[in-house]
Amino acid sequence: MRKFLLTLFLGGFLAFSLSCPGFSEPEKEEQPSEAQAQVEAPSQEGATEKANVPQEASITEQTVMVDGEPLTYQARTELMPLFDDSGEEIARVFYVAYSLSDRDPVERPVTFAFNGGPGSSALFLHLGAFGPKSVKTAPSGIGLPKPPYVLEDNPHTLLDVTDLVFIDPVGTGYSRPSDSEDVRFLGVAEDIHWVAQFIRMYLTRENRWGSPVYLAGESYGGVRGTGLASALMDIGVMPSGVVLVSPVASYGDLVPDSSNDRPFIHDLPSMAAVAWYHRRLPKDLQSLPLAEVVSKARDWANGPYLAALWKGNGLSEEERSEVVSQLSRLTALPERDIRSLNLRIPTSVFLSGLLQDRREMISRYDGRLTGPGGWYDYGEDPMFTVGGAPYQTAFMHYLINDLEFLSDREYFSSSSEVIYNWNFQSGSESFVGYPNTVDLLASAMRRSDFLKVFVAIGSYDLTCTYDSILYTLGRLDVPSKRLSENVTVKVYDGGHMMYSNPQAKAELKADLAEFFRR
Repeated sequence: MRKFLLTLFLGGFLAFSLSCPGFSEPEKEEQPSEAQAQVEAPSQEGATEKANVPQEASITEQTVMVDGEPLTYQARTELMPLFDDSGEEIARVFYVAYSLSDRDPVERPVTFAFNGGPGSSALFLHLGAFGPKSVKTAPSGIGLPKPPYVLEDNPHTLLDVTDLVFIDPVGTGYSRPSDSEDVRFLGVAEDIHWVAQFIRMYLTRENRWGSPVYLAGESYGGVRGTGLASALMDIGVMPSGVVLVSPVASYGDLVPDSSNDRPFIHDLPSMAAVAWYHRRLPKDLQSLPLAEVVSKARDWANGPYLAALWKGNGLSEEERSEVVSQLSRLTALPERDIRSLNLRIPTSVFLSGLLQDRREMISRYDGRLTGPGGWYDYGEDPMFTVGGAPYQTAFMHYLINDLEFLSDREYFSSSSEVIYNWNFQSGSESFVGYPNTVDLLASAMRRSDFLKVFVAIGSYDLTCTYDSILYTLGRLDVPSKRLSENVTVKVYDGGHMMYSNPQAKAELKADLAEFFRR
C-alpha cells in the first residue's frame, strides 16, 4: 500500500506504462562494432538475427533557429556502457546530447537533464521544454492536436546558453541492465549513485571536466537532482546549478496518512486556483485576481485550517462547521462531502467533484485540462492523452530520421516494472520514513557558496503543489543569506508541465537564460 501511494502521486506519466510489456532484456547477442553502428538500417533479409541489437552511437549535425539566428550544433545519440568495480559491463544508458559546433566546450556549461517517475525517460523535458526540437502542440497548450505528430524548431531551447545531455536512467527509454534480473539501479540511493557514475563517464569521454556542470530534473527528478548535487561533489564534480521543474524532494510533503496532515494544507491553495480557473468559486472570490485568491487560501490554510487539523477530535462542532464552510468556499465542493471526509479532501475527490455536474474530471497534472468521466481515473488523466502519443510518435520519427539512431528495442517512455521494483526506503531518513533528499541538497549548498538553485512551479499543478515545494525549500538547513542569494522560485501559468503552455514556456526560457548567465 505504501509503495502504491508513493508512486501514485509521482507517476510521471505512468499511464503509458500500463500498456507496456513487462521489463525484460532481450537475449544477449554480440554488440555491433563502432563502424557497424554507423551504417544504414539493415535490410529485411537477415533482420531476424539482428533484432534487438541496438545501435551504439550516431553523430549528426543539425541547425535550429533561435531569436532569428541559426545555431549549428552536434547531436550525439548513444548507448553508453556502465561498469562495476571489477570492470564488467552491467548496463547501457541511452542519452541524447547536444553541443554547439563552434564554441569552446570548456567555456560552455553542460546541463544533464532527466524526468522523474521514477521510471520515466527524459522524453518530456527533451521534446517539451529544453531540447532544440519540440512537439508541435495546440496554440493554448490545452487539448490533443490531430496527427501527424511532428517536431518543430524550439525557439525557447536552452541550447544557446548551455549544452544539453538528456539521460534515460536504466529501465527507461532504451537503457537496460546487462542482466534483466539486476535491480541494483532501482532505488533512491541506487539511482543517484549510477546516474552520478554516468555523468562522471560522460565528462571523461567527452573531455568536459573543465565545463560548468548543471542538473535539471522534473517531478521525481527533484529527488534525483537534489541527491546528485551532493553525490557529484563526493566524486570531484562541483555542480554550478540545479534546475528543478515541478519537483519533489520530500514525499512526506505530498503523501498524507493518519499522522501527516501537511499535504492537505499544501493542496488547498492549488485547489482554490483550479476552482478559480474553472469559475466555480463564490462571486466575491471569483472576481479577484488569481494571485489574491491563492494568497487568501494560503493564509487560511496555514492558520485556522492547520490549527483545526492539529486539534483532531478535540475540535468543537462550532469550529468544525466553520472549517467546513470555508473549505467549501475555497474548493467549491459541497459542505456535506467535506464533512463526510473529516475535513481532509483527497486530491481525487476534488478532481472528480469540481465539475461533477458536467460529468468531467480534471487532470491531476494540469488543473486546466478536463476529460469525460464521472470519477477521476488516474489511467485516463487528460494530461496523459495530451502528452502521450504525440510525444512518443514524434520522438520515434525524429530519432530515426534526424538523429539517425535505430534500435528494435521498445522505447519505454515510462516503465511500470521500474516503479514496482523501486526501493523507496533507501532514500528515507529512517526505516519507516518517506523518501527525502532535502538534506542532501542542503549539504551541497553548505559546501559550495556558488551552487544556485532554480525552481519552476505551475499554478495548476495538483501533483507537486506550489506550497509543498515552498515547504520543502523552507526546510533547507542553509544560511539565510545564501538561500536568498542562490535560490530562485518562479511560478508559471500552467500545470506540472507548465512548458506545454507556449507563453509559460517562453517565460521559463527567459528566466533560465538569466539564471545561467549569473
